[in-house]
Amino acid sequence: MRKRIRTSLEQLAAAAAGTGRIRGKRVKTIRGQADSFHRLRVGDYRVMYDLVNEDRVLLVLGIVHRSDLERWLRSR
Repeated sequence: MRKRIRTSLEQLAAAAAGTGRIRGKRVKTIRGQADSFHRLRVGDYRVMYDLVNEDRVLLVLGIVHRSDLERWLRSR
C-alpha cells in the first residue's frame, strides 16, 4: 500500500505543479468552519492535503485509514 500511496502523491504533485485545477473522482474538497483542505482517496486510505497556490506547494496534513477519518476530522 505504501508504494500505491507514494505513486498517487507523486502524480498529485505533478498535477499541482502544472496550471489549472486538480480533478478526478478520487479528489474531494473538505470545507470546515475554520478552513478547507482536500482529500485524495487511495484504496482504504485517505490522504488529507492542502495546496498552497502561491508557492505551488503540496502540504500533506495526514494519511488516515478510512475507518479513522471521522475521528481525525473532529480532532482537527
